[in-house]
Amino acid sequence: MLICALLLPATAPAAARAQEEPQEGTPQAADAWTPALTPFSGPKEKLHRNVSTETRNRLLAECWPGFLCVAAGEGDGQHSVWELYYCTERSLSDFLGAGAVTNSQGGNASARLLRQDRSVYMTVPADYRVPKRVDPWDPVWYIDVC
Repeated sequence: MLICALLLPATAPAAARAQEEPQEGTPQAADAWTPALTPFSGPKEKLHRNVSTETRNRLLAECWPGFLCVAAGEGDGQHSVWELYYCTERSLSDFLGAGAVTNSQGGNASARLLRQDRSVYMTVPADYRVPKRVDPWDPVWYIDVC
């Protein structure tokens, strides 16, 4: 009995740690990142953080006329979605993996996704109201909204 009492405290913390360790393939908060887009300001623009895939899809599908909607993953199964209105070139950071863009701007306001040297990676035409997959985001350093 005494031996069991001595062994239990030595093994219990290890068992507890094993239960707390992330399982392979399971996203954890430590794996997450926060995508950023700058400049981002003004009364008409919005940012939605930590949204589910379902909410991301809805925000992209319902992108308001006159806006460019941009979605990027956060590495933990959640997403950030921007509703961009102002025609300003934006710099991106931590846009990793796949994402999507919906261009609900009218006229000739094509959005351009640009590489580091500002060459065009992808163009999203105006009135392209179906989310366009961006896979991967990695080569994109800038967005020219319109």
